[in-house]
Amino acid sequence: MLRRSFLPLAAASLAAQTRPYDLLIKGGELRDPARKLKRKADLAIRAGRIASIEDDIAPASALQVMNAAGSLVVPGLIDLHTHCAVGASGLGIDPDPIGARSGVTTWVDAGTFAWDQAMGFRRFVVEPSKVRVFGFVYLYPSNRNPDTDVVKYVRGGMRQTGEMAARNRDIILGVKLQVGSNMNGRYSLDFLKIARELCDQYKLPLMAHISFSPPETDEVMELMRPGDIVTHMYNRHTLGILGPDGKVKASVREARRRGVLFDVGHGLGSFNFEAARKAMADGFLPDTISTDIYNLNVNGPVYDMPTTMSKMMHLGMSLDDVLVCTTATPARILNRVPGLGTLDVGAPADVALLAVEEGSFPLIDSQRATETAKQRVVCKGTICRGIRLG
Repeated sequence: MLRRSFLPLAAASLAAQTRPYDLLIKGGELRDPARKLKRKADLAIRAGRIASIEDDIAPASALQVMNAAGSLVVPGLIDLHTHCAVGASGLGIDPDPIGARSGVTTWVDAGTFAWDQAMGFRRFVVEPSKVRVFGFVYLYPSNRNPDTDVVKYVRGGMRQTGEMAARNRDIILGVKLQVGSNMNGRYSLDFLKIARELCDQYKLPLMAHISFSPPETDEVMELMRPGDIVTHMYNRHTLGILGPDGKVKASVREARRRGVLFDVGHGLGSFNFEAARKAMADGFLPDTISTDIYNLNVNGPVYDMPTTMSKMMHLGMSLDDVLVCTTATPARILNRVPGLGTLDVGAPADVALLAVEEGSFPLIDSQRATETAKQRVVCKGTICRGIRLG
């Protein structure tokens, strides 16, 4: 009896020795435009990394095999603007099930938590998640005494915010601030100046949400530095990138010239087909494509990253350009995991299986305008850290 109990273990050990790969993705078209990779090939994974890319890898060499015939095998998607932290706002959503159905293997929470919630973000969101999770910390907590001078209160939290971010650079990418009169009343410009000072002092990138003036676009752009991110770039609000003539404002172009990055950040109210079409016609395409997904828009109009990618393709971007904006470029901004956002031997085994379907598909912007697309991106499978999700 004792000898028989060891047989399953021995068989598993033998299988591991004779099958060098944990997972084989077979028969798909590898697509990594940042590396100029477009090739029908098999991709094998071992110990959480891409171990081999070959024209034909024997199925018997892997413990598990995924049939990718008819699918595009791409780097795992990276969503630079999400809300998955359980913060005071109550907006956060669980990244794992949505990541599994959408191909997003890396989530960046954009300011759902402040410095006093950062350890909870690490313990209850980052550590238990199967997908990778990083975050931008919000500039200040929301538990202000209403009798307190608000600018003094925000400035008083600079040290705690900066020191917390510096101590947790492995998961904290920078500082997030919502700039707009609808978010911070008449204090938005004051808060932005404080954020600028904080980020300069602690050498952190700043992500600025833009919505309604005041302040004005020119005032915001003047305070943005190389490596900073402007999100909600295709909103139709008064604090936006377009002038009254429908052209991209000079201050916005100047900001991009000096290295400021521009992100889609779809969200519940911040993506407009008409505004996007005008900006793109004026040559102003996004650096990154993100969803700004949270519990108020996950059931529409955002839904997920493939839907947002479909909207950008409907507006004229190529699939390859969309992939760069959802893989290589956000990976470079994160700069935390070597090889992230690529398909290469030795890179992390974060992979999405996508397909582009032809047909007639309704797409909805944040103002509930509906347009019909001839193509849509769908997810067929998600692998993160070498493990299939879902």
